[in-house]
Amino acid sequence: RVSSQALPLSNGKRVLIYHTHTHEAYQMTDQEPYTPLENWRTDDRSHNIVRVGDELTAELEKRGFEVVHDDTDFEQDDLSTSYSRSLEALLQRADEDYDLIIDLHRDAYVEGAQLTCSYAGRKSANLMVLIGKGDSFREKPHFQENYALACALTEKINGLCPGLGREVMVKTGRYNQHFSDHSLLIEVGSNGNTLEEALSSMPILADAIEEVLCGQSTPGVVTVSSDGAK
Repeated sequence: RVSSQALPLSNGKRVLIYHTHTHEAYQMTDQEPYTPLENWRTDDRSHNIVRVGDELTAELEKRGFEVVHDDTDFEQDDLSTSYSRSLEALLQRADEDYDLIIDLHRDAYVEGAQLTCSYAGRKSANLMVLIGKGDSFREKPHFQENYALACALTEKINGLCPGLGREVMVKTGRYNQHFSDHSLLIEVGSNGNTLEEALSSMPILADAIEEVLCGQSTPGVVTVSSDGAK
């Protein structure tokens, strides 16, 4: 199912949001209970990463973006093949123009990792952008362009809320980032966070996206050596 709300455009920018790992969820609380498929996963769209995508969609639309939020269940019952299904959906959109494509995820908690930053008196889940180099793929992702965009976005996030944006992570996978040179995988918190904390980060992320896409300067291409890859 694809939802898009038609609003008057004030900035002319278009964003696509989707979720390869659709069932990713957060710490269950008394205020936000859900029926788990397994630990920290549910197909309840009001409590998994799709709900966070709804929030980011609303925040971006407030700022004049045209947003398509594709909440298709790409995970289904086979997590290992979810990227193949989400790529097929992207290929079906090959004729559509977007200024930014976001695969929105929830990260896995690592012991000792910072979970939140305080923003406007609320605890907001940390954000991280992940970029792939596609080492084992014949068709490589647009690494330099996407890495530069990821760095620019992270800088803006931390300019708005110091410490909220974790360092850009570079991995050997591809993450469908060969599809576009403005494609990002963004991790919103981890399973150590609550849904409320994840939702609280979306206004900051939306502001940062607006600054990057609608600002005066365009992020340049950054050269990264293989020694700098994580």
